[in-house]
Amino acid sequence: MLLIRIFFLLLILLFSCQKTQNYSKILVFGHAGMGLEMSNSIYHNNSIEAIELALNIPGSNGVEIDIQQDLNGVLWLFHDEKLDNTVNSSGCISNKTTAELENLIYLSHKKEKLRKLAEINFDNYPDKTIFLDLKFWNSCVENYSSAAKFKEALLLLNINQKDNCFLIIPNELFLDEFSNDFNVLFASDNFDLANNLLVQDTLIKGVVIRNSKINSNQVNLILNLKRLIFLFEMRSPKGIKSALNKNPTGIISDDLRAAIIQKRN
Repeated sequence: MLLIRIFFLLLILLFSCQKTQNYSKILVFGHAGMGLEMSNSIYHNNSIEAIELALNIPGSNGVEIDIQQDLNGVLWLFHDEKLDNTVNSSGCISNKTTAELENLIYLSHKKEKLRKLAEINFDNYPDKTIFLDLKFWNSCVENYSSAAKFKEALLLLNINQKDNCFLIIPNELFLDEFSNDFNVLFASDNFDLANNLLVQDTLIKGVVIRNSKINSNQVNLILNLKRLIFLFEMRSPKGIKSALNKNPTGIISDDLRAAIIQKRN
């Protein structure tokens, strides 16, 4: 009996001495709404419904949204390279007119409508951060869409005046087009490239990088440059915890609810 008591006393001492990680300063965001490719998600990714839910759920600091541009220059909320098997159409948004896209719906249980960026009222969420991930690649023609036309469309929506909005630019060739007018983050899996760009260009606010492609020391290097760093692509509680343990500025999670819970634990 005495040995059992001693054993439990040792367990209590062991757990009480363990250092608890404080995640309170790490921001948590939903990827494409409540998460990308989440089978248990209520709404389809990048739908207005998923985005508004992510912006309103307690503990969320904001959301990342994928943006593509049609033939008429209108910006749409959509992730995949092609419309096929996602909505009731096929091809690429870059090759479609606004009229062709306006009545499309997702092939999901809720049948949400494909929506324009203009339908999001940023002013309703002054305390939330919204990331716009600009998708330049047009896989139907195997070429990039015009960065200048993207910029023109964003300026028409006064995105440059939204302090709570950041553009995610996935190609270093397009950074100069946007960094003078917008809050810009560079997205890359290449840490050395991202780090060098931050050293060379003080206008870039920070980087977005896959959680599996960076370690804690590299996160600290970015933070020591007084820049922001956001990690993405984590779905499981283990993956979310690994990202939080690196102490980035924030994480963009594919399971927003799980990320909020893990941050509190």
